Amino acid sequence: MIPSTLSSVVRKAQIALAAIAFALVFLAASPAHAAGTFKLKQDNATEVSGAWHIYVKIELTKAPPMAHQPLRFVFTKTMAYERSLVDGKSEPVVNRTALTGQNPMVESLDVDFADASGKIYKGTNFDFGLKRDRGFEAGEYKMQLRTPDGTDIGGSATLILKGDNPVVDRRSIAFNAKDTSIKKYDNGIDAGPKVAKNDEDPGANPVQGDVSAVGTPPPFVGKDAYNHTSEEDIKVAPKSGCGCAIPGGESADAFFALPGVGLALVFAARARRKKTDDDATP
Repeated sequence: MIPSTLSSVVRKAQIALAAIAFALVFLAASPAHAAGTFKLKQDNATEVSGAWHIYVKIELTKAPPMAHQPLRFVFTKTMAYERSLVDGKSEPVVNRTALTGQNPMVESLDVDFADASGKIYKGTNFDFGLKRDRGFEAGEYKMQLRTPDGTDIGGSATLILKGDNPVVDRRSIAFNAKDTSIKKYDNGIDAGPKVAKNDEDPGANPVQGDVSAVGTPPPFVGKDAYNHTSEEDIKVAPKSGCGCAIPGGESADAFFALPGVGLALVFAARARRKKTDDDATP
């Protein structure tokens, strides 16, 4: 009974060891869990036409099963190079500022581990470019290399990108701070140019040599404008018997008298004709 139980335990242990060995071999052969090292050929790069060319040597523990392997190049900015315009300097000055807690920038690239004949190697020399339009600028970065699942290949390296970043104006508002005519508060802030005295006091005397008015100027509206003139009177036509105003004045009365005269003449003519008829009757 005992030998049978011991044999069963040994057999289970052998199976477990074989499974562990198989898993280790599989993980070592899998490119997603590949480990190794990487090294920068130069830890600094000079900007050319808005980009930096980076050369790196990558060594895996063994040759990957495929020639092209997707790898992630991670860059975390640790030092900013700011070009600033400051007071007292005619040219921009470079200020190096240490940074912490920056979000990393990731460049996912396919790395070729094969030569022209198609043979795959565990190591390769790889070069690529970093461009400003991808968010990079002159400064210092911590560089890391990782597999797609986040496994680090080697440690980290410091990469310096040399170049001229856009200028930032850090000058104060007053560009003529040395001018004695400029007022300053206790904290040194520019209070603006000195205001002329005649602007502060409306009753101040004019500056010597300036042209000033002499005498009293005439009023804008003359006194004659308030005098009554005959042109301002309203002319009213004379009233007639009917309460109507007839154009023509006195000649209007003669106009109304004409009908009466005509009627009188007609009656007189008829009277004469009747008398003649009466005289002619026997």
